[in-house]
Amino acid sequence: MGLFNRNKDKETKTKCDICGTELYDPERLKKHLKKAHGNVPAKKLDPNTGDGGTW
Repeated sequence: MGLFNRNKDKETKTKCDICGTELYDPERLKKHLKKAHGNVPAKKLDPNTGDGGTW
């Protein structure tokens, strides 16, 4: 009858694909992705290379 079986297809995703952190709620996963992985700078300036400096 299947009343108490979990359906794996309908379960919500709660594991981060980037770092592998397992969270308990899909909303927490969204918040984690935004906070931990959302604000990554495109390129860090290297002061030794001479490109992008102020002088």
